Amino acid sequence: MQATLTHFPKGISRNTLSSLCDDLDRREAALKTLIGRFEAQYGVALEVLENRLGQGKGQEHPDWEDSIEWRNAVDELHQTNMMKSVLEWLLRSKVR
Repeated sequence: MQATLTHFPKGISRNTLSSLCDDLDRREAALKTLIGRFEAQYGVALEVLENRLGQGKGQEHPDWEDSIEWRNAVDELHQTNMMKSVLEWLLRSKVR
């Protein structure tokens, strides 16, 4: 059995969803800036840095800490984009 959503939950409106999308846009921009900073600093992709560190090349500080922060930013960006896709899908829906 498939449920059909005809109305947003109480307290949720299209304006609320639009505002959340705007918040996610700002979050996305901040994460992209952080990722870009690491790419410029290291001059390689995150996976290359992680492989180097896995082979014992690089320093614990700051390379390992940066790689952890960089990986977290990449993962958060992916999650942010997923959430944004869901909100945009809801905004395109016929739900009131």
